[in-house]
Order: sequence, then structure tokens, then C-alpha cells
Amino acid sequence: MDFPDTTSDLERDYLDKDTARRLHVLLHNLNEPYKEVFTLRVFGELPFSQIGELFEKTDSWARLIFYRAKKQLQEAMK
Repeated sequence: MDFPDTTSDLERDYLDKDTARRLHVLLHNLNEPYKEVFTLRVFGELPFSQIGELFEKTDSWARLIFYRAKKQLQEAMK
């Protein structure tokens, strides 16, 4: 009887959990407004227009802040 190889799945799950933990730590350490804009966009799934309204800014401002936060996180994850 053949059993599926679950070793690679377990490794991938572990690495994904480790990556997610690292990302949350890095996100926690971001300065404002980067942390909040990124959180609202990714976890709150808000459109840039609503994020801009919350900060009394434009949607272009929200896009720029999100982009900068994403770049900071990408650099830190390297």
C-alpha cells in the first residue's frame, strides 16, 4: 500500500507559518501610518478611497503609503 509523502507538505506548512510570523512581527514594527494603511488594505480589505477618507487624505496618498509599506516589508523579508 502506498502512502502519500506528507513530509514536503509539513515542511511547506512550517515555512509558511514561520514566514507569516516574521511578516506579522515586521508589520508590528512598521511606523504609522504605514502599519495602519497596510493593515486596512490587506486584512480589512478596504479600498484606497476609504482608507484615504479615514486619514482625511486622497486615495493616491493611501496608494503611495501602502506601496511604501509593502516595499519596506519586502526589503525586511529578504
